[in-house]
This record gives sequence, C-alpha cells and structure tokens, in this order.
Amino acid sequence: MLMMTDLNTAARHISAEQQAPLTIAIIGGGPAGLASAIFLRSKLSADCSILLFDSQKEDKLKVGESIPPAATPVLRKLFGEQLKSIFAEHLECPGSISLWGSDTPGHNDFIFELDGAGYHLNRTLFEQQLKQRVLSAGVVCHDQYRLCNIEPNNSGFTLEFATAEGNQQWDADFVVDASGAGSFFTRKLGVARNILDSVLFLCAEFDLPDSIDMLDHTLVEAVSDGWWYSARLPHNRLMVTFCTDAEHVKLSACDQAEFWLEKLKQTSWLQSRIPMAEIAEQMSETTIITRAATSFIMSNVIGERWLAVGDAACGFDPISSAGITKALLQSERASSAISEWAGGSMDALSGYQDQVFNDFNQYVGLRSQLYASETRFAGQRYWSQRVF
Repeated sequence: MLMMTDLNTAARHISAEQQAPLTIAIIGGGPAGLASAIFLRSKLSADCSILLFDSQKEDKLKVGESIPPAATPVLRKLFGEQLKSIFAEHLECPGSISLWGSDTPGHNDFIFELDGAGYHLNRTLFEQQLKQRVLSAGVVCHDQYRLCNIEPNNSGFTLEFATAEGNQQWDADFVVDASGAGSFFTRKLGVARNILDSVLFLCAEFDLPDSIDMLDHTLVEAVSDGWWYSARLPHNRLMVTFCTDAEHVKLSACDQAEFWLEKLKQTSWLQSRIPMAEIAEQMSETTIITRAATSFIMSNVIGERWLAVGDAACGFDPISSAGITKALLQSERASSAISEWAGGSMDALSGYQDQVFNDFNQYVGLRSQLYASETRFAGQRYWSQRVF
C-alpha cells in the first residue's frame, strides 16, 4: 500500500521561482472528468493549460441513466442559463416506486424537493452536452488516448498514452484521475483499493411504441436473488436492469437473454408495470449488457500533484442512485482544491480527501440500512451476504 506523503513538507507547489503556466491533465472523459474540466477552467487563470484525455470509444454503451433532484444545484453551475433547454432533451422523473421490504409498493416522490426535478437521462447525449461545454470553455480534448505509463518528474508527471498514431508523451504539473472504476492513474502509483462488495447489473434496452402508457417513475422490485429496476428513457426507450452477484450469474446463466427474460417474468409486481409483450418480442435481438458495480474506496484519493475524482476515487452500489451526482459534486470540490493548491495551499487537498472519505462512510451506512430493510428474503444468500 502506498503511504500518504506528508504534503505540507514534501510538496513542490507553485513558488516564486516557478513562473511557468500550469498544465493540468485530466484522465477520463466521463461525467467526472468533463465536469472537472468545466469547473477547473472557471477557477484557474487563462494561461493555465487544461488537457482532457479520454480512452473511450464513441460507440460504447453508456449505462447509468438517472439523477435525483440533489444534482440540480451543481448542474446549474455546469450549464448556467442553458440548463432548462438542455434538459428538455431528457425525461423528467417524478420519483420512484419500489417493492422493497414489503409486499405493498412504496413511493418516493420528488414533488416536494426544493432543488428541482429528477431526470432519466439519455446518457450518451448527456456526456455530449457536457463535452460541448468543455470545448466551448477552451479545454483541449484528446480522444482515444489510453494511459499506459506514468513517470514522476521534477515538476509533476510524464504521461504516456497509446493512440492510433502510436505512443505519445505529455508532461503535466497536476493530474486528475477521472478514469472510472479502473482508477488507472491512481493504481499505477501503487495506491491500494479497499473493496466492500461487488455486484453485477445486467441491463437491456428496448424500444417503446408511441402508444405505450407507462409511468415515468423509476420502478424497483427486490427479489430473492437480487433486485430489478426499470426506467423509461428519452426517445421512447426503456432500460430494465437486474442487479445480482457473480455467483448467481454463474449458477443461473441469467446474463443470457432467454434466462434473463424468464427471471423478469417471475417478478411479482414489476412485470405488471412494464410492457412485457414488447420486451419479449424484442428479446431475440437484444444483448444483455453486464457491468460490475464495486463498492470500494482508494486508500488515498490525493497525493503530491494529483487527486482522484468520481468512480476513480470510490465506487457505490447502484442501489444508492448516486453515481453521477457523486461524480459531479466531487468534481466541483476537486476543482476548488486544485485552485487553492495552485495558489500555494496544500490543506485544500487534504480537506478534499477528508470529504470523500466522509461521504463514503455515509454511503456505507445508507447501503447497510437499505439492504437490512429487506427482510422478506433474509435467509437467501444474496441478502444475507449484504447485511453486516
């Protein structure tokens, strides 16, 4: 495990002798990286260079489609006066309805939230909208740059990327690791990842006919070997997801379309709230997308001239519905910490890490409460392994 450097004594931050403009490198082009770029550009001087390196291919399916009203304040800061028109292209979500801990559906309505509405996102479009803000702010973006090596130097790091044109190197005074759950930069430094739990979510998207009358709520149902959720998306799309663990997938083969559909048919409530006939009709042409969701936190999320943000810093179970919101809020805090670091203060970086650790501890408590509240399946392996 990499021990945290004494930042106040070992820092080589900006001094009177170091007058060259800063170069900030952001590794990752998801919500955390894009939001970090927007906030950093607004906080740092114009001569500071901000570079964003994104390894993702354009055609990769984006999973993670809901944001609660708690995200609205930070979204206003990111999009300004354009927020209303931008979110007109997404689908407003009035709340959630869940069959969890009871045989009677429970409602969590957003109507009384002061921060605004929740939304079901077109995730690909959302990231495109963020990226447009990044480009309009003057941030330089390098697409399909995969980080393959890092070397500390006297003023920061030399980063080596694999690209279609061959390997390329860039020097950076400060690095923001926004590379997602892989934490590629942070783990290359040798920082340990502390894992609490890991689940799999098995996702499928479907087209909805215009005539379908379906609730715009997020729909959730707990079952004996995991839980399901469904969300109507913009442009008449429907996302249906089964959350379970690797052991159950191995035993049941529910990552295969026919077995996934059979499990969906066995739900006692959800199958009556979604258009099962249309889902079954499209199943032969549907691919089940499997994604891992690991609850973890890195041993350090800051160091000398770097920090981690979003899923590169810590990961949440999808039951929290907080992944995108966490990424946006951490990006704002991270940018403030880096701005203060650039002004000569190291305490801000330590304060950022304290906040990330505190937020993760709160999440662990909330997650435990949510899983413990489902007592109908207390004897089942999936549930017993997640109640501590």
